[in-house]
Amino acid sequence: MAIQRNRIIYLAACLMLIAAMSAPLSPAAADAWFTPHRGLYRMSLVSAENSSGIVGATGEMYFEWTDTCDGWNVNQHTSLFLASSQDKSNQIGLTFSGWEAKDGLELRFHASHISDGVVVDNVAGEARLSGPDGRGTVKYSAPKGVAVALPEGTVFPSEYSRRMMARMTEGADGYSALMFDGSSIEGTYDVTTFFAAPRLRALPGAGDGAGAVEGGGAAAKEKVWPIRMAYFPLQGGDVEPDFEVGALINGKGVAHRYDIDYGNFAVRAELEKYEELSPPDC
Repeated sequence: MAIQRNRIIYLAACLMLIAAMSAPLSPAAADAWFTPHRGLYRMSLVSAENSSGIVGATGEMYFEWTDTCDGWNVNQHTSLFLASSQDKSNQIGLTFSGWEAKDGLELRFHASHISDGVVVDNVAGEARLSGPDGRGTVKYSAPKGVAVALPEGTVFPSEYSRRMMARMTEGADGYSALMFDGSSIEGTYDVTTFFAAPRLRALPGAGDGAGAVEGGGAAAKEKVWPIRMAYFPLQGGDVEPDFEVGALINGKGVAHRYDIDYGNFAVRAELEKYEELSPPDC
């Protein structure tokens, strides 16, 4: 009953790096395309097929994303309990910390996957690209001595988000690129994102805004953009994605919620508490 891929929760969190859809993509605006923040998400089961054996899911995720002048820091801690039809439960713990350079050419990362108190995966290392859209390499300190080549065209999460934002401002309905995020040793994924027209929803942390459009004042609502991301492996020629992530994101780059689709079951993370962080004095 363990989660199929420990990278899924972190990849969903990368959606929070997406900035305002109306912001220009220029060097002068590079530091204004997101809002430094921390948030607490409440997790629950959205759906489950009988074949999954899962009847319930509860948990929480703490997420923090900050500006360090020369890069972006991400820290995330997730605790998820999965209940099975055999009256058993499995506690999944996921942690990630990373730093990505603002020029998009360097990524340092450390990720751990814990099952019922036992560390089952521990990944750490550094990835570098030769230039924008260039080839790259990943050198892992855990597992020690492992090195992986990154194909030409690979980008890291922040750069992916910036380029996707540019496509949105052009009025396109999707964007696709190779992405490496550092949460596992499985390498680069071909990530395809679809986005739809914005709609109104309650402010972050105010709960599900399903009825917010009909009632309440305008100050209680804001625009959110529906996003859907599909992750395809580069090897194997699969026509179906390994997993998919959906989200509702506001104009500050903060996810109101996101759904993580594991195939035969799906988990939702809903923003419960939210705090903006002051930018550094660079």
